[in-house]
Amino acid sequence: MKRWRVWLLAGTATVVLSGFFLAVMRPPGGQASRFGQDLPWQITRSPDGTTISVFSLTLSQSTVRDATNKLGRRYDFGLFQDKVGQLSLEIYFRDAVVGGLNARLVLLARLPDDALQAIRSRAGTSKPSADGGRHYPVAKADQDLVLSAPIAVITFMPVAKLNPDLVRTRFGEPSERISTKDGTHWLYPQFGLDLLLGENGEALLQYVSPPDFAERLRSPLTQENRH
Repeated sequence: MKRWRVWLLAGTATVVLSGFFLAVMRPPGGQASRFGQDLPWQITRSPDGTTISVFSLTLSQSTVRDATNKLGRRYDFGLFQDKVGQLSLEIYFRDAVVGGLNARLVLLARLPDDALQAIRSRAGTSKPSADGGRHYPVAKADQDLVLSAPIAVITFMPVAKLNPDLVRTRFGEPSERISTKDGTHWLYPQFGLDLLLGENGEALLQYVSPPDFAERLRSPLTQENRH
């Protein structure tokens, strides 16, 4: 997810500097949230603590199709191969509205490696990606497979700025803060949440199932700080 983190933060800076803000309107095909619902701090843990629900989506249970029904039809599929050959499938919503907030979202779909390899074999011509890997367009024949895949990770970038006081009020005190060149990561492992807060108030939130938090979110941060 790192490539989206860098791209989205850069996009936020551009939006702020230009003074341009997206109008609050529901994208085509999206389901409007009820007043006061689907806000980014409204995170519900499952009774056994193995997953969370946020934005009316439950990680590892809700599918990409559930997300498109909720967030609208303005989305793109992307199959990415990193420098060591590992594949990941991402869905990018460029102008969603959730809980009355304009935002961009990236979903990581959960599919077995053999399915990802099959999608790559049918994909179109690849292009270089920001992290030194390759980006493949998903063939039309594979779109139903992608839509049926469960969601493993949600990355949420609001257009509105956040500040430490607001984060503390809405999300509570984090269990840990880790500073990086991109800003400060507020870590909430019990909710599977890494909230990256930039110096200018730009924010990026990544949600995973709590059992995946250490490996997917915290470990890459500690490794990054060692270099």
